[in-house]
Amino acid sequence: MIRHAKKTAPPHAPQPLTLLVVVVCVLAAIGLAACDTTYTDQYNTGETLSERVESGLSIRAQRGSDRLEIKRPEPIGSRPSGIQKDTWTVFVYLCGSDLETRAGSASEDLNEMLRASGSKNVSFVVETGGAKEWRSKAGSSQLHRFVIQNGSIAEVEKTKAADMGDPNTLADFLSWGLANYPADRMGVILWDHGGGSISGVCFDERNSYDSLMLRELDIAFAKVNTKLWQKFDFVGFDACLMGTLETANVLVPYADYMIASQETEPGTGWEYTSIASYLANNPACTVEELGKKLCDSYMDSLPRNAAGTATLSVTNLSQVDDLIQNFYAFSQEMFESGSDQGTLAAMTRGIQRAENYGNNNWIEGYSNMVDLGGIVNACADVTPSADDVRVSLKKAIVYQVRGRGHAGSSGLSVYYPLSVKNAKELSAFETVALNPSYLSYVDRLAHGATYNGGNQYTSYSPDTWYSNDELWSMVLDENTLSLLLGMRSVDPRWEYVDEHDDESKVVTFAEEPHVDDKGVFSLQLDEHGINNTASACGLVTLASDDSEELVLGECIDVYADWDTGLVEDGFNGKWLSLPDGQNLCLSVDELNEDQVTYSTPIKLNGEACFLRMSQTLDEEGKVTVEGVWRGANEAGYVDRSCIQLAKGDEIVPLYGTDGSVEGKAYALADDALSIDYGDLPVGRYYYSFKLTDVYGDHFLTERVRLDVEDDGIYFVEE
Repeated sequence: MIRHAKKTAPPHAPQPLTLLVVVVCVLAAIGLAACDTTYTDQYNTGETLSERVESGLSIRAQRGSDRLEIKRPEPIGSRPSGIQKDTWTVFVYLCGSDLETRAGSASEDLNEMLRASGSKNVSFVVETGGAKEWRSKAGSSQLHRFVIQNGSIAEVEKTKAADMGDPNTLADFLSWGLANYPADRMGVILWDHGGGSISGVCFDERNSYDSLMLRELDIAFAKVNTKLWQKFDFVGFDACLMGTLETANVLVPYADYMIASQETEPGTGWEYTSIASYLANNPACTVEELGKKLCDSYMDSLPRNAAGTATLSVTNLSQVDDLIQNFYAFSQEMFESGSDQGTLAAMTRGIQRAENYGNNNWIEGYSNMVDLGGIVNACADVTPSADDVRVSLKKAIVYQVRGRGHAGSSGLSVYYPLSVKNAKELSAFETVALNPSYLSYVDRLAHGATYNGGNQYTSYSPDTWYSNDELWSMVLDENTLSLLLGMRSVDPRWEYVDEHDDESKVVTFAEEPHVDDKGVFSLQLDEHGINNTASACGLVTLASDDSEELVLGECIDVYADWDTGLVEDGFNGKWLSLPDGQNLCLSVDELNEDQVTYSTPIKLNGEACFLRMSQTLDEEGKVTVEGVWRGANEAGYVDRSCIQLAKGDEIVPLYGTDGSVEGKAYALADDALSIDYGDLPVGRYYYSFKLTDVYGDHFLTERVRLDVEDDGIYFVEE
């Protein structure tokens, strides 16, 4: 047995500019449970597909063409007579879900609308449903329709129960609203949970959390388009993660602006008193002026611990087609550059440093929503069209707010597979992919994850995503529609994704992990390993007296030089801990140039949830508690509640890969929680490197024993 005294360094010391540390650890993936829902063929009414709906996603790509063929439908309805200038109707599709059942959040937002300044020119027309229980008389097992105007609320209709995750339900509400409450200016707000580009929005609690996927939003709005005489002024999402380019692409034919968040929203959501009062006092305002007021009031109203990571942006949808065209050119260059393995690795490392949203860690799973600007910046060195995307993105985002934790957010996200091993998720992505080159890039990553080792790669071609007539199309054809009907079947082209075991086969070494004579645990990647490895972190495990081992989690004190392949630990025995000294089980959620965000499982007053905290990567290394939330739901959405801490709250840290081992209860002395570095208790631990490859799979190295003693920490080679 050889003991090596470890030299220590300050926790999370700033890293040399020549070194790169990126952490995205892949031990779990969100299953697309929403896609398991059994559907009836609710669209089979005897008409042909073209008679049923003219999709807004009319985008085609001819092989070899530098531009997409984009054709958008126009509203074809007739403007009703007698509509007064500068009148507003805002249609609110209020799917209460468990947010209402658990906390009455939907009812509270109705009350906020009622507290607004009175005006006969402004009406909020609301449909409620989707919750098992309502805290007010606003809802029941049926759908209820209300009009809020001039400080009063009136129920104007009650319909039979219906699934608010069904596009027909949304289309019926909007068609009814247009017929009965037309106005000079009109907006739509979709209220509930959101899951981003894959699982959509409005998860009906009464119907197995069925949601409106983006294709279903397209279907609903396309049905309404026959009754519209002008585009909606805006479509807004008071929901998590819906600020994506895929969402904007759906809405281009139907609205002038989109208002949505890239990140999760707290349960309180938007501040409707300010929004409604502003409209009442400024009925002639532009949507950009309204959007600025909406974003600013949202940030001002957020709970203390929610503002740090919050985002909200206003997108001018008239600029989105130009953005999509430039993203197409960028995607072609991205795909072609990725044929070189070293370039693919460099792009992946940069993308993993980009802002990401929702949950993206081994404890909670992966939402796979990544900042569009961050992806473009990561690939700019090999994509000449990157500047064009940046310019068009800046034109599209007319206003945005963002907390200190997302200072680099560009305003729109896109789907990117940080970790996905589920064919249903990729089948859903296929239905909203922005172009065949980006679809092929994602497919290349998924194929790479199934690679079994060695140095020989099978050449990859995007031919899979062109039809026999060499035309890729986003037109809503029968094949695409079939994914939304029946069992929502998996496209057979993705079935290979479900067959591999998530363990990387492409991380290879010139020198295996070992402890050197300076007490540093290190390894040397060979050229093949350098070109296939995207990130490195440390994993610390506690060996207890009864031989049980508990995973304490991840640490970022790892130094990786991607030019030489040298990976070294910088661990110093310090660990983020509660004020009573209890170490927390850490999962790295996001790591960029400025800060690292961690998630840790806890019980708060007996309820299992997650504590989220961030730390600046400067000399101060300040740790801020961002809040407590319930994490991701199996239905595919990210919980939007931000639980506020209060004096006397009881926190119990949880440990292990499944959070099954409990620590001791800690009671808060006030309404703030202080997290700082504490020493690991004296004892025996194990340390290993966790390496993530460019395809999202992980490789866990052989571990080394780590003894923490009163006089220091020692790596022990047994």
